[in-house]
Amino acid sequence: MAAKALLSENELLARVAEGDKRAFGVLFEQRQQLIFNIAYKLTKSRTNSKEIVQDVFLKVWNHRAALPAVDNFGAYINRMARNQSIDALRLLAREALRTIQLQEDQLNKGDLQTEETLQMQETGRILHLALESLSPQQRKVYQLCHEQGLKYEEAARALGLSPGTVHAHMKQALKNIRAYLKKMDTLLVLMVFIHN
Repeated sequence: MAAKALLSENELLARVAEGDKRAFGVLFEQRQQLIFNIAYKLTKSRTNSKEIVQDVFLKVWNHRAALPAVDNFGAYINRMARNQSIDALRLLAREALRTIQLQEDQLNKGDLQTEETLQMQETGRILHLALESLSPQQRKVYQLCHEQGLKYEEAARALGLSPGTVHAHMKQALKNIRAYLKKMDTLLVLMVFIHN
C-alpha cells in the first residue's frame, strides 16, 4: 500500500481505471478532504458534505474507465464536487419549496374551510331571521316543503289545507324571503361602505 501512495497521479488513475480497489482507496484518502471542504463551503452542512464526498467517489468509480483521458484530475474532481454540491442544494431547495407549498395549501384549505363554515353559519342565521319574518302559516309551509322535502300535496294533507293554498303560501313565503335577503344584502353593502 505504501508503494501505491508513491505512484504518480496518472499511474494511480490508470490503476483505478483498471478496477484496482486499493488504488481507488488511495485516491479516496488523497482527495476526500478537498471534496468535503468544497461541499461544506457551498452547503454549510457536514451531513450533506459527507454524502457529497460519497456521491463524487461513487461517480469516479462508476466512470473509472474514462479516468486515463482526464488531463487535470484536480480540476475534474473539483468540478464534480461543485456540481454535486449544487445538485444537493437544488434538491434541498425543491424539498423546502414543496414543504412550504404543502403547508400553505393546508393553511389555505383550513382557511377556506373555516371561511366556508362561517359563511354557511351566517347564511343559516340570515335565513333563520328571514323565516322568522314570515307569517306562521307561510313558515310552516316553507319548513315542510323546503326543509323536510314534502310535496305540496303532502304538506297540504299535513296542514289540512288544499294544495292550491299551500302553493300560494309557498309562493308568498319565497317572495318574502327574497325581499328580506335583498334588504339584508343592501344593509350589508351599506355597512361595508360605511365601515370602509
